[in-house]
Amino acid sequence: MYGRLDDRTNAESWGSPPLTGGSPALLDREAPLPLYAQLKDALLREIREGGLQPGDRFPSEAAIRDRYRVSRATVRQALADLETGGVIRKVQGLGSFVAVPKIRHVPLLTSFTELAVSQGFTPSHRVLSSSVEEVPTDAGAELGLAQGTACRFLRRLFLADGSAVGLAETWLPLSALRGHDDLFDRDRLDDGSMYEVLQSEPIGLVLDHAVETISPGVVDALSAELLGCEAGTPVLLIRRLTFTPERQTVESTRLVFVGDRYEYRVELHRPEPGGLR
Repeated sequence: MYGRLDDRTNAESWGSPPLTGGSPALLDREAPLPLYAQLKDALLREIREGGLQPGDRFPSEAAIRDRYRVSRATVRQALADLETGGVIRKVQGLGSFVAVPKIRHVPLLTSFTELAVSQGFTPSHRVLSSSVEEVPTDAGAELGLAQGTACRFLRRLFLADGSAVGLAETWLPLSALRGHDDLFDRDRLDDGSMYEVLQSEPIGLVLDHAVETISPGVVDALSAELLGCEAGTPVLLIRRLTFTPERQTVESTRLVFVGDRYEYRVELHRPEPGGLR
């Protein structure tokens, strides 16, 4: 992941001349936007315009202070925000490095395509298999179907900016597809999002909400080959059940996401007094 941890070139080149080949943007001390937020934006521009890649060493606090003439507290707050946002990663005793970009899961019922686009990635997917099969016992129970009921089974590989991020195995009841199961043939589905097909005519399902269960795991050899990682790599295992407004279960999906390319983050708020029972 950090193939250039020992490369001091980028760290030492910060200062004069600057990384982007011009003077750093001046921070406006009269602006309503706090200095640390302005500095964070400036550092993001430096990464983009300076061509830093994942694994490249990030400048030290001292170099950033000298370059932008700001306090240590301002630098530390800006770096903390970059780390929280997954832009940089600190390694104890070595410093900070540009992080591998991660897709951040949000608690909304969105397709992988919608989620990736909203965060500036270019998504794509490959349908590895698509067939009508008897639903297994566990997925059948989740879908409220008798064992052996025929369902459409899909196995897909998700990519962001051309890099594999995750795998999905999905069971769709044929009854929910309203006689248009052919829309999920392998060649046809490669061109669009599964949710788009489900929600558009002629199927026209209304996807109201979903329930997800998340657990840690490690990837097996077959999935590791598809995801471009080693067997045993940590992954996020997500089980998603999707419902219509009438609470009909219309999707059972198992998702596997590589841990260093995808993160699950939920914003929590304190309940109102007396809100917990």
